[in-house]
Amino acid sequence: MLEKIIKNKKYIKVGSVILAIIVLSFFKIYSYKLDNSLANFANLIHGEQTLDSNIVLIHISPRDIESLGSWPLKRSLYALLIDELSNYKVRKIGLEIFLTDNYSQQNIYNNVLINEIKKAKNVVLSSILNNIRFVDGKFIADSIVYPVPKKKIADLETGHLNFLNRDGIYIPAVVSAGKNSEKAFSLVLAGLSGWKEQSIKVNFYSSWKLFKKYSLLEFFSMINNHNPKLKLLKNKIVIIGVSDPLIATSFSTVFDNELPGIGLHALALDNILTGKNIIIKYKAISTILFFIILIIVPFLTIRKKSYYFHFAIAFLIMAFGLFVFADLELDYMAFLFPLFLLAIVDISIEFTERKSLLSKTISEAEILRSNLKEKENELIQLENELNNAAQSESDLLKLQIEDLNKEIVKLRKEEQDQIAVNIDEDEKSTKNFEGIIYRSKKMASVVDLIKKVAPENATILVLGESGSGKELVAQAIHKLSPRKDNNFVIVNCAALSDTLLESELFGHVKGAFTDAVKDKTGRFEAADKGTIFLDEIGETSENFQVKLLRVLQTGDFQKVGSSETKHTDVRIVAATNKSLTNLVKEKKFREDLYYRLNVINITLPPLRERKEDIEILANHFLKREAPNLVISKAVMNQLTEHRWKGNVRELESIIKRAAIFAKAEGREIVKLRDLPEELAKQDKSNLENLILESLREKEFSHSSINETARELGDLNRTVVSENFRGIFFMYYYENQFDIDKAVKKIAATDESSILEKVNSKAITYLKNIEKDLDKLDMKSFKEVKEAFASKYKNLPQKYHIYLDKVIRKILEN
Repeated sequence: MLEKIIKNKKYIKVGSVILAIIVLSFFKIYSYKLDNSLANFANLIHGEQTLDSNIVLIHISPRDIESLGSWPLKRSLYALLIDELSNYKVRKIGLEIFLTDNYSQQNIYNNVLINEIKKAKNVVLSSILNNIRFVDGKFIADSIVYPVPKKKIADLETGHLNFLNRDGIYIPAVVSAGKNSEKAFSLVLAGLSGWKEQSIKVNFYSSWKLFKKYSLLEFFSMINNHNPKLKLLKNKIVIIGVSDPLIATSFSTVFDNELPGIGLHALALDNILTGKNIIIKYKAISTILFFIILIIVPFLTIRKKSYYFHFAIAFLIMAFGLFVFADLELDYMAFLFPLFLLAIVDISIEFTERKSLLSKTISEAEILRSNLKEKENELIQLENELNNAAQSESDLLKLQIEDLNKEIVKLRKEEQDQIAVNIDEDEKSTKNFEGIIYRSKKMASVVDLIKKVAPENATILVLGESGSGKELVAQAIHKLSPRKDNNFVIVNCAALSDTLLESELFGHVKGAFTDAVKDKTGRFEAADKGTIFLDEIGETSENFQVKLLRVLQTGDFQKVGSSETKHTDVRIVAATNKSLTNLVKEKKFREDLYYRLNVINITLPPLRERKEDIEILANHFLKREAPNLVISKAVMNQLTEHRWKGNVRELESIIKRAAIFAKAEGREIVKLRDLPEELAKQDKSNLENLILESLREKEFSHSSINETARELGDLNRTVVSENFRGIFFMYYYENQFDIDKAVKKIAATDESSILEKVNSKAITYLKNIEKDLDKLDMKSFKEVKEAFASKYKNLPQKYHIYLDKVIRKILEN
């Protein structure tokens, strides 16, 4: 089942996209409401914008109603208001108040108002539509209700106040009712005749309070006081409406908690005049486009699941820009919801894959651990038999023990190949200096030297084996120097013949030689005011060295084929993997040039001398190739023990290769089989090395024996402690019975605290032997060995010879 899921994961992802689109089609209204919420959020993030200054509002506030009498106000007030506005030559007057014809007490003023409206010739009255619906591609209504009988205002302009509140506010542009049709109030006020959209989706990108507006009493007060500001009303569109929330229907928007009808229609008018209405005609096209894009995504290689988040952010930024700057609303949820579902499915599939892989790995590890325990128990049994065996049988047992040890080493290696190495990337110990990754003290000294010499202008000679990072050092020197803003020019002297090298460095003039068809700028000229890096400087001829010496001394050079002397101001960083002192002795390199180049010498240690950097370098290269891969302990052991003739460059190449093979097999761990054959077959990893390495990692702490036994597959504690006892006897003998030297070799460090712990154990081993010898009071080694059978019992056979040597030495003393 798991294999089927993994095999068909692309089609499962495609299915999730299709499912998401189907779900959205069933819940379209909710999807569109979410789209509208995102659009509103975009407006909120962008902030309020300036509204059209050609629109002026006169609103009837609660204070106006209280001062002028109960609602409705006398229509004579509207007549007076229209008359005054006409005097100031306004372009249009919109009466957003619906003047119903049912109030008998208003009849006396109706004719006055209608006459004033007819006189003004620029007033738009409001109407109401009953039961609006969208049928066959157009809006229709049952009837149109006018403020007064249609025959009385047949020659006047009217516009409906209706709107639809769905996934936003829509105002139908034109609505048919029988033989009649009615335009939107805001559309009539705008005076546009070619409106192509079926509706106006209002863009609430600012508060209605940003319009130039006056309350009714405030406006009449300005008239009475002949306020000069009234002259600014010329050619403006004035909308008259109610702002009292007890009378006017209101609703909330992004920038208004209570938006009255006058504010709604003013914003709709602003949208029409400025072209800021929300464009929705591309919404269906965007749905199809997003579907096509998301169908393609499952067939792309997405290494990090965080890329889905990046896709979503990039999409939102694009959508934000299109909405805020082009007023274009897309089907946002048609992209975001399928993408979300796709991410969930992808993460679930990855989890399933990992679970499957982990299950297999655990199964393999359990089998290996079981085999190891079985072999170790067999080893202990054979060693016990050897201790009690006769001389004739001992040789056969020794061979069996040797073969068994080899099997254990092989199994141990296989087990280590299943376990990921734990790499400590603590920022305090791991450094990245201009691309130079290091942890070792030797590289720290190199970096300190670079920092000191980089700001100066002195010539620098970088020495180091091939692949050790000489070019990185040269780049770091340039970046930290005052010349960093100018060119950094690289020349590989070994890659060019003597003639080409001279032309490459100094340039040539047209006709200097057969192929010189035009003038060429040399590297020294190109590097003027910058830095030139001469790699493999030891490969140059004596003739070239003479010319290079002149550049170093004076900065002067001549192009090939030219007698004209040019000058350049460059800093030279030279590098070689050869011994220039030997070349000088052999008369292959000019001594005076050597001294000119060797002003400051930076020597890079080979990788084998900075083993503590191998782990972090390998991990750095691996994460660059495949961030999800890890390295097994067995692989890291091989990498650490390798001689690295090609240094860091060789390590990088091997890690690249390993990553390719691991990914090809769908693994998340780099194993021994991913390494080149010559590296994978190196067998420096055995039980002795594994135990000693583990104890060193734990700094020979009090609990290190138990922890090592547990870490190496639940070994018997005695196996670890007896191996370590044997290791000490071996090092003690190999160092001519000098306990200090033996301790230092075992500890592999200069830290006094660790040396003291190892020394304490060593002294204990020796004192135990001396104490038991004192009790025996025997001088014959043969007698002592027979009496010391218990000391040989659990000690691995290969260390018996070293215990013999130690006992003999103590007996001699």
